[in-house]
Amino acid sequence: MKVLMLTLALLLAAILLMGVKALFVKGGKFPSGHVHDLPALKNKSKHKKRNNNLSNQ
Repeated sequence: MKVLMLTLALLLAAILLMGVKALFVKGGKFPSGHVHDLPALKNKSKHKKRNNNLSNQ
């Protein structure tokens, strides 16, 4: 039972710490993980599309 309570406490602490900015800062929000918002992923997506287009020709 002690192990279960410790596990739940650690999970709760981790969740709260990950969301500190979003939960406690006025106007805070979680960072976006969408491709169109992240330059590195946007470039990777364009590169992948270009390679697919070249292989289809």
